[in-house]
Amino acid sequence: MEKPDKETLTIEFKSDRKCYSMSKLYEDLVGMANTDGGWLFLGMEDDGTPTGVNHQHKNCQHMEASIQDHTVPSLFVHAHMEEWKGCEVLAIEVPISRQLMMTSEGKYLRRRLKQDGTPETVALKPYEILQR
Repeated sequence: MEKPDKETLTIEFKSDRKCYSMSKLYEDLVGMANTDGGWLFLGMEDDGTPTGVNHQHKNCQHMEASIQDHTVPSLFVHAHMEEWKGCEVLAIEVPISRQLMMTSEGKYLRRRLKQDGTPETVALKPYEILQR
């Protein structure tokens, strides 16, 4: 796989230098699934520089199972390791969900582009949930 250059609506970079929070990861993935799907790269800085995935996140099968267990309905992602510039990065492929997804904590989220063109994950408003 070729290393993406920047974040978009369907590409997200997350630094894992300080062991990225699993609850935040579930939220990011649910937001992607509720929008257009895409790829989340754990172990990359916002500017696209690979800095490596934390050892706690290197087991791809464990990560996939944890994501399934903490999303409703279960989100089935595909995770694998990539090596760029000598750093291991966890690449997580997120499918588009045909039904509205939430975290196991009951958070409904989606992705959107801010005015500067960078993406963010935001909560769905009640009327957006009803529209879906």
